[in-house]
Amino acid sequence: MRTPEEQNLLDKLASGILDGMVGDEREYRRYHSIYCGKMIRNGIPILYRQENPTRFFDGQKNHSSAANREEEAFDSDERKLEFLRRYGWLIDDKEVRAYSARYKPGRNDGR
Repeated sequence: MRTPEEQNLLDKLASGILDGMVGDEREYRRYHSIYCGKMIRNGIPILYRQENPTRFFDGQKNHSSAANREEEAFDSDERKLEFLRRYGWLIDDKEVRAYSARYKPGRNDGR
């Protein structure tokens, strides 16, 4: 059963008020760059991972492959609340930040 606060947060997500990037995109460099980030699109929180397109020369002409993009959507209400608990502190909204702060690891209030 959801609290009124949780229902209010789900309503904010559904309305699109919280849509956009959540935090900064991170770049991991190894053999080639991989970009990871979090976003909310159309009220659905998404974690994504994207590789740069690759290019190579086969001796006659240049070839390129499309960028690989993997997305994990938090589409159920319980998963959306889980996303807000974990990453809500990165969203520019006082209610979401307060909700996320209550679930921050290391708190000694029994949660």
